[in-house]
Amino acid sequence: MHTEHAASDEAEVILDVDEATTAKIVGKLETIRGLIDAGDTNGAMALCDEVLTSPNLAVNAGVKLGLLIQEIGQTDIADVLFETTYAKIKAVIHRLESPERALLPAAEALADLGYFDEAEMLCLKAIAKAPDNLTVAVGYAAFLVYRDRVDDAVKISEDYCTLTDSKFNGAIHFAMIFDHLKCDDAARACLERAKKYCKTKTQRAKLDFFLASKGMKKTASDQHGMAVELFDGFADNYDTQLTKLDNNGPSMVLTALEDLNLPKTKTRRVLDAGCGTGLCAGFLRPYAKELHGVDLSVKMLEISKKKGGYDYLARTDLSEIVTFPEGKFDMVICADVLVYFGALNIVFRNFSSVLSPGGWLILTVEHEGDPAVTGGFKLYPSGRHKHSTEYLTKTLAEAGFPKPKMLKHARLRNELGAPIFGTLVAVQKPALSFV
Repeated sequence: MHTEHAASDEAEVILDVDEATTAKIVGKLETIRGLIDAGDTNGAMALCDEVLTSPNLAVNAGVKLGLLIQEIGQTDIADVLFETTYAKIKAVIHRLESPERALLPAAEALADLGYFDEAEMLCLKAIAKAPDNLTVAVGYAAFLVYRDRVDDAVKISEDYCTLTDSKFNGAIHFAMIFDHLKCDDAARACLERAKKYCKTKTQRAKLDFFLASKGMKKTASDQHGMAVELFDGFADNYDTQLTKLDNNGPSMVLTALEDLNLPKTKTRRVLDAGCGTGLCAGFLRPYAKELHGVDLSVKMLEISKKKGGYDYLARTDLSEIVTFPEGKFDMVICADVLVYFGALNIVFRNFSSVLSPGGWLILTVEHEGDPAVTGGFKLYPSGRHKHSTEYLTKTLAEAGFPKPKMLKHARLRNELGAPIFGTLVAVQKPALSFV
């Protein structure tokens, strides 16, 4: 197990690993969890053995692996892993200095092992060293919530917001964290705090997303401006962040194209609707004689242009048909974009309008599986919507599409350490159409 990067006995110890490795490990732990839930303990244990031999297994991930092994019933193996991990942390605990890369991972591992006092000691050391570090503040707040000390966790969020220059975003981020941790009152308190720091129209629109998700009264509305600001600000780090989240949206689309066995004849006019930084361009190229990328964010389009994956790029609002490129398309791809829409009837009608008869629409959304959501979709504090399968098929039919040729669920990405499941839909516009 990976425990340190330093050679000297007294040098600082780093306990984390690079983001790409972390994403892969987290993905495998999720797969193990799914195998256990499905009753496939042999398959789960085989994958546990694979992860166990990883040369870059961080201590916090190692303990979570041990908990899964324990659940499978291999308690002897789990106990050895727990004892080894605890001994390694104790051996270097006096050399842990980095708040984010050493103290926090060790604290997480110790908390999972049940050593709460030692874990909190490391959290306190981390927050003392970096009180304005969002990752550290969130980590300590999450620890306090798990210890049923929600008021103390809220105090950490308040302290962070007084120190950071980005007070509005800090309050919003903690609202998301507390919502994820099922602390409704704490989430609402953070949203009330965000109101105090809300200065611009786009900030008010962003706040409205979260207020609506908690059933709170809205402020104002400039959703178009909010979306532009959100994606323009995210553009430079978009690819890196999606790697960290182990984003699977483009892979779902690629798999669908392969399963549909559509010929790669480069004969189609293809539209990547909401192309972002061009994550789908590479695998769409074999299908396209013309590959068009459209997005609401100019900065996203600039990054796509630098990559050179598209024949044409244009700024387009998917809810406004007049902003679409001229002419018909043989394929429209929309990967992980419709989460920023609630009702999809207008967007689906627009897609139908620009598709040639016999053309394909392939899209992904976040899956809404809660039967209590009766309207077909719901806005969550992440600022994204989830859509039910029934709503998708009904709204597609209303836009003139037949029953989807493909409809399946899979993990879309990770968020706050947990998998977010998505729905992939592939539907073909009728060959005889008067739309």
